[in-house]
Amino acid sequence: MIEYDKTRLDIEVDELPFQDFLTSRYSMTVRVNAQKTYDFAKENNIPFFNMTVACILEAINEIPEFKRRIIDGKIYEYDKINAVSPIMQEDHSIREIEIKPLSEEKSLEKWNNIIENKKDNIEDSQFLVEPTLRDMLPICNLSCIPWINFDSMTNIIASSNQIMPVISWGKLVDGKIPVSLTASHVFIFGYHFKLFYEKIENYLENPESLMKKNK
Repeated sequence: MIEYDKTRLDIEVDELPFQDFLTSRYSMTVRVNAQKTYDFAKENNIPFFNMTVACILEAINEIPEFKRRIIDGKIYEYDKINAVSPIMQEDHSIREIEIKPLSEEKSLEKWNNIIENKKDNIEDSQFLVEPTLRDMLPICNLSCIPWINFDSMTNIIASSNQIMPVISWGKLVDGKIPVSLTASHVFIFGYHFKLFYEKIENYLENPESLMKKNK
């Protein structure tokens, strides 16, 4: 797994809200415009999945609260987080790959080639990261369900106070995709959901703006 620097925050764990709730996880699903990213992907011979991941990763990395984790009873904020995403195999089994933000590479072409190479040479293990370790690392879980135009989704919860964001999106219909976000209420509030959906739709509506963020 790719590591990033992290900073310890001057916040105590016992000051966080919703610690004694049955679960601090909650979800929201919003349909966002994605036709321009779909068209951009087709014009540039890049999988729509890859371009959607690029938009999501840039959006979530711009919101500090999504990069916060509790490690050994202390609160840290990572500089960046990557995606861990399931990739379906020919026998419909699942294998995972790690994807870093597009802005961490020098060009869209190179970034896309890295992802496609990982898909073609995926390791013969189901999961990259054990569930108990997912809150320790700078990752979020991204998953696409391209066959279904869903209204809402309850994403999997590994533990009641899981911190790692989980994002799933569905089928493109009438230029929009449903995007489900599950996050921890100890760090993420309605305002942060609002920021996320604004940012992701801005990138999906303007995919060419991602090119300006490359190293």
